[in-house]
Amino acid sequence: MNGVKDVFKDDATFFIAEIGINHNGDRAEAFSMIEAAARAGADAVKFQTFVPEEMYSRYTNSMLRGDAQLVPDTAQIDFFRRFVLGEHDYHALKKAAEVLGLIFFSSAFDIPSLEMLERVGVPLYKLASSEVTNTPLLERVAATGKPVIMSTGICTAGEIERAIGTLREGGTGDIILLHCVALYPLPPEKANLSRICSLRGRFGLPVGFSDHAPDGTGCALAAMLGARVFEKHFIHEEGCDCPDAAVSLSPEKFRRMRTDVEAALTMLGDGRIDFDFSEKEVANSARRSLFSRRPLRAGEVLGGDAVALRRPGVGLPVADMERVVGRACRRDIPEDFPLRLEDFE
Repeated sequence: MNGVKDVFKDDATFFIAEIGINHNGDRAEAFSMIEAAARAGADAVKFQTFVPEEMYSRYTNSMLRGDAQLVPDTAQIDFFRRFVLGEHDYHALKKAAEVLGLIFFSSAFDIPSLEMLERVGVPLYKLASSEVTNTPLLERVAATGKPVIMSTGICTAGEIERAIGTLREGGTGDIILLHCVALYPLPPEKANLSRICSLRGRFGLPVGFSDHAPDGTGCALAAMLGARVFEKHFIHEEGCDCPDAAVSLSPEKFRRMRTDVEAALTMLGDGRIDFDFSEKEVANSARRSLFSRRPLRAGEVLGGDAVALRRPGVGLPVADMERVVGRACRRDIPEDFPLRLEDFE
């Protein structure tokens, strides 16, 4: 991967280590995760950037419970405040990632966070599924003119279409859609990987997979269906105590996931129907040619019962049977001998 523009080439693969909030708000932990992601073969590291008070109302829990009388409760805000990194942290983390050859970017969940990421100088943006209907944020992201990777979980086709229109009208040129299912962890029967084909067919954009399964096996299957961008939650070692540990891969498992995807794409091939030249030796050995079933005398008219179809397939092909049957032999032909056009009148 040479740069951001390469991500948006139709045949390019791009592997994102989703650090998200797994750093627990610890800058040193975030540095360790970036280093581990580089060793694991990631092309990019992605964080999540938000202002907790802009994300949640203090009445969130009460509203979700359906309370008749709303009661303030800052539990959600307090929880996410633990994972906030400052602008100075982001500058340092971006520099560290780039030294290691990684693209550094983030999901912006609100406009103040976006403005901060602009000052940091991220080269592209991720839009989480939750923000696909957040039109003011989409408009501000589009105004940066930077490429966008947009998840499409919890979204209808109409909502995705409107979001794409907002981004394009506002100045975004390159867009990648990620199939995802907002279940943590994602059970196999809910993966709906065929949606990858539907997204690509409906919107005509490059497509990827943001995987919330406990392992990475679904990514190879997604690759076979057309996904080229793969986002997977990441931890720098097994047993990490962090919010998304249950759906995150360790460096070893992340590398294995990438290897499996690349193997799947190698096996996918180019789809041409004609057999590959590398099969020629097998074809020559296994296919049939025309042979004499018995000794033939000069002047004898060749009948179909005197022709045998035998290996190897380097002689007169079976399709040329009608070119020799009914013609007289120019010379004697021994039994089990390959027939040649020049041996017949």
